[in-house]
Amino acid sequence: LRAAEPTFWVNPCVTTDTRKALQGLELSGKDLDDAQDRWARFAPLISELWPNQCASGRIRSALQPLRMAVPGLPKNAKKLVKRDDALPVCASIKARGGFYEVLARAEEVARQSGQSTDSPVALCAALLSDEVKQMLSKHEVAVGSTGNLGMSVGLAATALGMQSTVHMSKEAKDWKKSLLREHGVTVKEHEGLYGEAVAKGREEANSDSFCHFVDDESSTDLFLGYSAAGRELKEQLREKNIPVDSEHPLIVYLPCGVGGAPAGICWGLKHSFGPNVHVFFVEPTQAPCVCLGLFSDKHDGVTVQDYGLTGETEADGLAVSRPSGLACRMSKHLVSGVVTVADDDLFKHLALLMDSDKIFAEPSCCSAFSAPQRIMESSQMRATMENGTHVFWLSGGGLVPVEQRELLIQRGRSLLATDQLAASKL
Repeated sequence: LRAAEPTFWVNPCVTTDTRKALQGLELSGKDLDDAQDRWARFAPLISELWPNQCASGRIRSALQPLRMAVPGLPKNAKKLVKRDDALPVCASIKARGGFYEVLARAEEVARQSGQSTDSPVALCAALLSDEVKQMLSKHEVAVGSTGNLGMSVGLAATALGMQSTVHMSKEAKDWKKSLLREHGVTVKEHEGLYGEAVAKGREEANSDSFCHFVDDESSTDLFLGYSAAGRELKEQLREKNIPVDSEHPLIVYLPCGVGGAPAGICWGLKHSFGPNVHVFFVEPTQAPCVCLGLFSDKHDGVTVQDYGLTGETEADGLAVSRPSGLACRMSKHLVSGVVTVADDDLFKHLALLMDSDKIFAEPSCCSAFSAPQRIMESSQMRATMENGTHVFWLSGGGLVPVEQRELLIQRGRSLLATDQLAASKL
């Protein structure tokens, strides 16, 4: 890890006694049930706010076969992609957490005004009423982000008539800043890395009683919003008649930044599949903050800079130096391991994905495709990998402008061509 070399770390704390591991955590199965119920209450409101983009009111993504040859997997391996890159409205995994927390905050404001929000119809009527709209206009939602979480929080807040501010670190892409501003979101740019943007945003929000800060490092609402994806995937696999049991394990690969989204989904998956699901986080070689947090057992008490790394990467959504303490605590006994990936591989796999499946995803999402080859080098995982169903979670990309897409794809093709030339010389 110190040498910034691609690495596979097997988590020695992961347990097959999933029930016991889940019982010892700060969030429970009841919290997951409550989150599922809240998503159901939100559905009519989401449909009203975004009738063209999400008429069903359900923030869900497709599960579809993957044709691309993934290094390390046999040709007949069962491979699927979870298309969060095409989630309604903001086209990223962050819609699951960001929308959930902003809508939960709006629901709280409505309740404080004496409105009933117990049923989907009542909640929708309350949040669209003139009285609650006037109240919401006085409230602000703020967040620190490298891009996609800011997109989900900003777009949800402005749709509800709330003020919104996104504190963005230097890794954030210009097109994301422009898109947010087009939707009326205030964007504050910071010269430092992700952690500084979060700290600045938190500090400003704490001085304003009408400002709610969406804290990517510690928010349980964000975490619960992500966790509902576990049952969603279970339903989709059942619909496709794909078994998940001890003889047919499920292997899920999740790109990982601060850790909230992958840890939340991991927790949700463990509630749905128990020990029959094996979850792997994938991080950049220069920003393996969750791996270091778990490996050292210091959780959010460590940064990648402590190990001589920069925290800088082309995978802007994964450019995080300090992990979420909540994510580390919740995944310590659940995640099977962490794989780290070099930046060049992100672009190569993007080009391969486009050529084989005609799917564009942000380079950070393509980190997942590097994981199987590293994991297969571990003898203790080989049998599981050979018999399993592999799900690669594409966490964003649908909003990337066309001209930016072409540049990213071409970069990947150029890197592949260089590899081919070097191989031919050998």
